[in-house]
Amino acid sequence: MQADPVTVLNKVFELADRLGDLMQTTLTERGLTTARAEVLLVLHHHGRPMVQRELSQALRCTPRHVTALVDALETHAWVTRGPHPTDRRATLVTLTEHGAAAARRMDTERDEAAYTLLGHLAAADLAGFLVVADHVLDNLNTADHAPS
Repeated sequence: MQADPVTVLNKVFELADRLGDLMQTTLTERGLTTARAEVLLVLHHHGRPMVQRELSQALRCTPRHVTALVDALETHAWVTRGPHPTDRRATLVTLTEHGAAAARRMDTERDEAAYTLLGHLAAADLAGFLVVADHVLDNLNTADHAPS
């Protein structure tokens, strides 16, 4: 197989598509969307309740979008809202036990998938993949911040 940039990018798209489909199928079976699952994971990794403004910043989306995500998650008992202890204008979003268990499960499944898909590769191959992935991400970040 030829290893030119177009062939490699096509392989990246194929990989992203396959992983995205797998993730979407799994989340749909659990009653979640990708965005809602990300809220659960952000709260889980943060380790404590967060105000919606913090969630908005962590998710890099608008406060209005976070409100809609939290509304849906609260409706299905993944999170709860409560008053902030020192800021009466702020509302804290907290994982329920149901939401925390789901986040732990997603973390575990991601770790297991990493070892299933990549665990047999040599450390040098994994390091090389990281170098290329970081380079592509840096290029994308630069393009995101380039003047229009």
